[in-house]
Amino acid sequence: MNPRDNEELIKNTQVVQQVDPLFGAQTESPLTRDTLLRLAAGTLGAIRIPDMLSAQACARLTGRLDQTEFSTYDERRIWPPIAKFGPAVYDYYLDGELRPEYWTDARKAEQQWARAVGDDDPMEALIGQLAAAWGGPVTRATVGGQKLFAGMVRELKGDPRMHFDEVVREFPGVFDHTPIAQLGFNCYISLPEDGGELNVFRRRWRPTDDADRVGFGWSQTIAVQEPSLTLTPVLGEGILFDTRNYHFITPSTVGRRLTLAFFVGVTAENRLIVWA
Repeated sequence: MNPRDNEELIKNTQVVQQVDPLFGAQTESPLTRDTLLRLAAGTLGAIRIPDMLSAQACARLTGRLDQTEFSTYDERRIWPPIAKFGPAVYDYYLDGELRPEYWTDARKAEQQWARAVGDDDPMEALIGQLAAAWGGPVTRATVGGQKLFAGMVRELKGDPRMHFDEVVREFPGVFDHTPIAQLGFNCYISLPEDGGELNVFRRRWRPTDDADRVGFGWSQTIAVQEPSLTLTPVLGEGILFDTRNYHFITPSTVGRRLTLAFFVGVTAENRLIVWA
């Protein structure tokens, strides 16, 4: 189409409907199914749920975690190292299936977690709030009928590189129940004195983006023109967002940014599945 044709089209179009990017953040407590569906549908950028854990519960959990051994993501894939408690599916995927040692590490982490938290399990409390909002089953994701680990604790110092998480694209056909949308949940149990913001772009991965890949992430230049959110977390707050959108954490230098984190998959069977 030549420029003159464009000019004619513009001149003769009397009404041009503006399109809202629908990428805001909504704060609500308690969480509701309608808001979860809007996030999954892409008509909301993030959900903030205040006071999912009390300040006392956060302090109690971080104190217990001080006595718990942390590891890192596979440093061949993610560098600089990121400290975490619990296995990530991402580290064990090989040739279309999970490596067998995943299951040993998952059961070991569950036992360590149970010893650390005792009968007062914050992970179960958080999943209970999610289930109450959804009004349907919320279960661990499974592979070959075996339950995946959920409830990872991560200590992120931030990285300006963007990345995305999408299990059906990264590990196709592995899960027993295929999620049609993937959300990320973080409950903030310790916060740094500087930085630590969650930044989310209304932009998903495209194959041509790999020209701007930097290690495990991508340069922000490919999303600089897109609508975005910058969320400064509050202690005890839960934040949900669509992890298929590019996102990154603002680097911090003072204090610890600890989150109790898991993915949430929305399935066609009205089931939410969770995993790490």
